[in-house]
Amino acid sequence: MTGPEQRLREALEARAASVTYKDLRPPLPPSAGGPLVRMLRRGVKAAGLLGLAAALAAVMLMLSDAPERSPAQVPAPSRTPAPHRPSATPGTSAAPTPSPDVPRPEGPEPRAG
Repeated sequence: MTGPEQRLREALEARAASVTYKDLRPPLPPSAGGPLVRMLRRGVKAAGLLGLAAALAAVMLMLSDAPERSPAQVPAPSRTPAPHRPSATPGTSAAPTPSPDVPRPEGPEPRAG
């Protein structure tokens, strides 16, 4: 053996002799997953966060494109209600009077009678 090999061997033996059973710790149980499982868990978390961010961005985009309506911009009803004509009660022979919204026909007035 050469000089450097001899010195290396003596150093390793001295180090090995300095370690006792009190320096050793009990063995750890195996973990639930190795590096592959940890990497997959990180990927799932990252994908979940990216999905959440995309959904939030979509909602914000839809809300920003929605037209804002004020009470003045509410459209009016397209149909006007028909005029109400009172019905004649039994025992009266009065002719119904036209409402002011309905134009009166030209010609002689009908006689009551």
